[in-house]
Amino acid sequence: MSEWIEQALRCPKTGTPLSRQGDHYVSSSTPAWKYRIENDVPILLPTEAEQA
Repeated sequence: MSEWIEQALRCPKTGTPLSRQGDHYVSSSTPAWKYRIENDVPILLPTEAEQA
């Protein structure tokens, strides 16, 4: 994924920036939320989020 796209990604629950950590994107909020990545596509659905 392009760097500029990654910089624009936001957590759908909190609106905070996301950072890639392995096969997940993790929010910078407290508590942090993580979203899995499948085939290089982040699954940014609030119902799919897991608390990190």
